[in-house]
Amino acid sequence: MVYPGAGRAAVSDRSGGLPEGRSPSRRLSCAPRGFRRPSPACVPQPPPLSEPQPVPTPVPEPELEPVSTPEPKPEPKPEPEPPPQPANTRLYVLMYHHFIREGEEYNDWMLTDTRFREDLEWLDSHGYVTVLPSQLAAGEPLPQRAVMLTFDDGYDSNYTLAYPLLQEYQAKAVISLIVKYTQEEVPGFLTWDMCREMASSGLVEFGSHTYASHDEEEHGIKRRWGESREDYEARLFPDLQTSIDRIEENLGSPPLLFAYPNGLKESWAAGFIQDHFAITLTTKHGASDLSKGLYSLNRCNVSMGVPVGDILPD
Repeated sequence: MVYPGAGRAAVSDRSGGLPEGRSPSRRLSCAPRGFRRPSPACVPQPPPLSEPQPVPTPVPEPELEPVSTPEPKPEPKPEPEPPPQPANTRLYVLMYHHFIREGEEYNDWMLTDTRFREDLEWLDSHGYVTVLPSQLAAGEPLPQRAVMLTFDDGYDSNYTLAYPLLQEYQAKAVISLIVKYTQEEVPGFLTWDMCREMASSGLVEFGSHTYASHDEEEHGIKRRWGESREDYEARLFPDLQTSIDRIEENLGSPPLLFAYPNGLKESWAAGFIQDHFAITLTTKHGASDLSKGLYSLNRCNVSMGVPVGDILPD
């Protein structure tokens, strides 16, 4: 039999209320039958809380003095290269003829071996560099202090007295031969053997001073009074050609240089000379400007009364 209110008591018990007539000290257990509560000692306990450690007071770092950073030094600017020197075109040509030993009598066309040594010493100590016709004809740049030594006529003293001094100072020179005197072995003039020895040294070259037109009448290559151009060319051109041929036959190469006898030029011969020679020399005093060409170069005569120090600038 169901009593009225029984369902409410059960509901009331679930909701936390007690049914009538039941002691409040006894509680209904919801544990399953046979369940035994574990002993408190067997229940794992949480680890004891560790005492809080004191937080260390941070020690302030010592203030560092600011280190000044050196300003970078600017890299030194490279020294500017000196501007290149302009190409030299000035050439001094010195004219010598015959050499004699110290103590012998002399004239304006002679120089003692002692004085020639002094000339070479002066050139060397003042920075002058001797050059040869082949260098000029090849267009080689001139040294800043360029000088060309020229010996006219072809005296044997060029070999016996001057050549040993050229070797000693390693100076260069050109000898302009009156070729007939060498070809015919005239006493007092160079032989072909002497010429070959000097040429093989590389210090001496040879030019033409005509074959036989540098005569005692001193006309040189000038036309004669009343001479026709046809007669002039028939007389002079074979003479010049013979000088060229004999030099080439005996020394292995044709001459590059022609020295006008007595420094006198002739318009009727200009074409022939320019066709056969790269350089011509006069006797006009002074330096030459090679930018104007290699023809009609000036020359300065050196004598016992005029040393090279009086001709060339220090």
